Amino acid sequence: MPPESDPQDLSKARTFFQYGNDAALKSNLDYAVDMYKQACKLAPDNLTFRQALRGAQRRKFQNEPSKVGRLVGMTNKPIHMRARSARGKERYTTALEICEEAFTNNPWDVTAAREASEAAERLDFFPLAQWYLESVQSEVGKDAEFHRHAAHVHELCESWPKAIAAWEAVKKIDPYDDEANRKINGLSASATIKRAKYEDQIDRKEDPKDTAADVAADLERLKQEKMSPEERLHKEIQKDPKAVWPYIELAEIFRKRSQFEHAEKILGAGLKAVPKDAMLLQNYFEVQTTRLKRAMEALTKRVDDDPTDVTSKAKLEQISRMLLDYEIKEYRRRIALSPEDHNLHFQLGLCLARDGKHGEAIGEFQLAKGSPNLKVQALLQAGMSFEADGRGKLAERTYQEALKAMEEGDTASFNAIHYQLGRVNESLGNMEAAEEHYNEVAANDYTYRDVAQRLRNLN
Repeated sequence: MPPESDPQDLSKARTFFQYGNDAALKSNLDYAVDMYKQACKLAPDNLTFRQALRGAQRRKFQNEPSKVGRLVGMTNKPIHMRARSARGKERYTTALEICEEAFTNNPWDVTAAREASEAAERLDFFPLAQWYLESVQSEVGKDAEFHRHAAHVHELCESWPKAIAAWEAVKKIDPYDDEANRKINGLSASATIKRAKYEDQIDRKEDPKDTAADVAADLERLKQEKMSPEERLHKEIQKDPKAVWPYIELAEIFRKRSQFEHAEKILGAGLKAVPKDAMLLQNYFEVQTTRLKRAMEALTKRVDDDPTDVTSKAKLEQISRMLLDYEIKEYRRRIALSPEDHNLHFQLGLCLARDGKHGEAIGEFQLAKGSPNLKVQALLQAGMSFEADGRGKLAERTYQEALKAMEEGDTASFNAIHYQLGRVNESLGNMEAAEEHYNEVAANDYTYRDVAQRLRNLN
């Protein structure tokens, strides 16, 4: 049996959880993550706390695994080793806490999920062990060992269909795995037996040996297990319309199937029940923007195929305008809740620059440069907006500041800044300086944009 949480610790955990919710509502994600971690530390088996923590961590990356830095894998390796060491010393709750450090860097870290799942299993937190694995399922790919472990955990949870699906995945990766076939047959038999027990429960619900409460509890549990994930989540929503996570999880199921209209309806229903919830608003924004971007891609292809298609061109302009207005409005809303968030200012600046509002964009980029991680890009974008606004001298000054802030070895930024310095000096009539900057770029990458042509023109 899993250890029970101390009532006093659980009460404190709920307080931290509420602090986390309040911070998330204001898009203060760093504080929200810290509060959720405190809640999980006091109640390590609480799945709701853990889901909220992961949701906040993923929001920091705009729910896009592609936004995790390429070097994070190296950063997380020592954390994986520490978690493995703690698990080896039977310090399982410590292992869970260490894994959360890795998830802060990469909320889709498959190795950390595996480590955390094994620690949770040792603590007999089987539903938590199962959730860890399912939370990174989309990132696993052809890893037979992961699917074998997932099958084992699903079997512990008596989730026979999920266990069978995991072994089927193993078979696809390794068609000669004899164990997979044996396990699938055995699990199918277990599922049949369980189904027979379920039907028997229904037939004997008046059995005098069982109390009415026992029978009702057994029937409810068995009905839940027979439900599909969508049915289960719909039922949870009906049970408590103000619970946020069922809406988000159900919408995520539809998003993975590219059924964005269904996802939008689910999140819209959630916002009617809980109008100002930050997580619902964030997910609704992402679904809406994804829908608009997909429509733009389809229309762009149509226009490329037939440049005379006036109707598609007009529709593309209309949707582009709608998306830009929607993004600007959303980032302004978030900044009002969390004015200290540098990334929000940076994203708003990009939108305003695309809209031609360069004066406003410059202000946002100047606020964004307060973040060490964003400083170079914010200065580069501010310089480009100064250029677009006809302020060449200020643009040159801003690019020079970006060069000084740049880290050694950042070739992409080096090329981009020197290229812009070349252009702005060219526009100011400083041809010798322009040539020097273009030469800096050409020495790294002669094919960079039109730098070769610009050097030819100068000569």
